[in-house]
Amino acid sequence: MDWKEILERDDIVGGDIEAQDSGDVYRGPIESITMKGDAVSIKSTWMAKLPGGIGSDSGWEKWHITQMSFSINFVTPQDIGDGRILFQIPGLGVTTIFPKGGSKLDPAKVRGLDLD
Repeated sequence: MDWKEILERDDIVGGDIEAQDSGDVYRGPIESITMKGDAVSIKSTWMAKLPGGIGSDSGWEKWHITQMSFSINFVTPQDIGDGRILFQIPGLGVTTIFPKGGSKLDPAKVRGLDLD
């Protein structure tokens, strides 16, 4: 599996992206995924942060960073089943892409998020 294959899929945009870094979890819906040269950019409509990660009772809160970019030379995607894609950006944590129809974060559970 490579990034060109992922970009050709029609079930990624509209799915969710979840990144785990330094004990926190970040999650949001995928608005776009593009590749220019050897750089992939993934943009979310909105993002939420769960301080302390899964199992934390702090709850999801609105997060201000809604885009990530990385070089395909350093980040290799892996198919982990059910249409999900896993990758790790050097120096950061593990990231999972969930396709449309898969696991999603309910925006009503995100403090400070106003979609109106």
